[in-house]
Amino acid sequence: MYHIDNHRCILYTISKRQKLSGRFLMELLKEIVYQRLCDMIFAGDMTPGSRLPGEFELSRQMGVSRVTLRAALSRLEKEGVISRSRQLGTVVNFSAKPRPKLLVVLNPLDDLPDTPVLQMISGASARCAELGMEIDTVSYDYFTDERFLGDRYIGVIQTGCNFHGEEKLLKVLDHCGLPVVNAMAFEGDPPITGQATVLFDACNAWFDGLKYLLRFGHRRIAFLLNDIDIIERRFNCSFEQFRTVTGKHCPNDRSLFLFPETDRHFPETVAALLNSAEPPTVFYSYKVPYARLIYQFAKEHGLNIPKDIAVISFDGGHGASLLRPSLSTVDFGYQRVGRIAVDVLMDHSSWDSLEPKPVIHTPYSIFGRESTDRFITDYTDGNRHAVARHSAKRKNLTLKNNKERS
Repeated sequence: MYHIDNHRCILYTISKRQKLSGRFLMELLKEIVYQRLCDMIFAGDMTPGSRLPGEFELSRQMGVSRVTLRAALSRLEKEGVISRSRQLGTVVNFSAKPRPKLLVVLNPLDDLPDTPVLQMISGASARCAELGMEIDTVSYDYFTDERFLGDRYIGVIQTGCNFHGEEKLLKVLDHCGLPVVNAMAFEGDPPITGQATVLFDACNAWFDGLKYLLRFGHRRIAFLLNDIDIIERRFNCSFEQFRTVTGKHCPNDRSLFLFPETDRHFPETVAALLNSAEPPTVFYSYKVPYARLIYQFAKEHGLNIPKDIAVISFDGGHGASLLRPSLSTVDFGYQRVGRIAVDVLMDHSSWDSLEPKPVIHTPYSIFGRESTDRFITDYTDGNRHAVARHSAKRKNLTLKNNKERS
């Protein structure tokens, strides 16, 4: 009996932690079933000319519906790996040969990948299918040199970032004997890892997102950030330098930089900021989960997005387009990143001997959606006017907060 291992299954782990769209989950499940069938056929469990179990039995063994199973079988049939008929059932073709594999190494399961990583895997998997290859995924927790013995892996894509140089993973990758591409790195990672890297142009992307808001008339912009260490390593500068550069475009008061993960009184902090003499007109979030906090705050306090406050996220994914109103994002096209990582890995013979290894900057896009669909007209030279029209709304915020405290 061939079961999907729920403890190592990305889809199972993610679905327990995050609410993803049903369509996206279904496509991932089809991909997982397809990969498991490939393992059955090519890893010695099946031989050319042998039959697979019937659809009912096979779907029961894998714990999926027959509709999901049929999608994977249809894909294998188109690739010539199997043939199907009513008379003979599903038969492995004599021409089927083991296909090369790439391995994607993920963060530990307890820290499991967010939607951008899943999108990257989806893009990498699609590109591998086009090249006649397979793709496997494994957590750092299960990743050892021994895994490669006798396997068909021809390269590794790893998704770690923010390295310091002493991580066990880097030592394992250095000695695994396979080419490695880092697909989700920070700016400072390449010289530390020594790996070929697909890198987001984070600094230019961030400030292009900021300029996008300026073109809509925003001047007082509140920033929802990760912890300072992550920001410094992500943008390869000190936090004060980050604030200074930000100040060239808009006010950079310390009160405008918020840290949702470490602020235990984050809703009160947001309320105080919106109740201030010069409140921000937009929140620029480092990632979508922080933007969701503003959506929740707006809902609880009767604020309208974008009429009362606009929101944009630096990091796409996480169902940004499915939020209501839909969330504007600076998007790195993670599926495209996965495809690029595969192509870079397949071209490793051209850079294996190079030092340092190549760094490829991927393009990004700004998707303006409903959450920023309002032009601000009450600013002059960076100073807000007509604040009075919002005073009643701020008063309501204050009253509600006082009631909650009491």
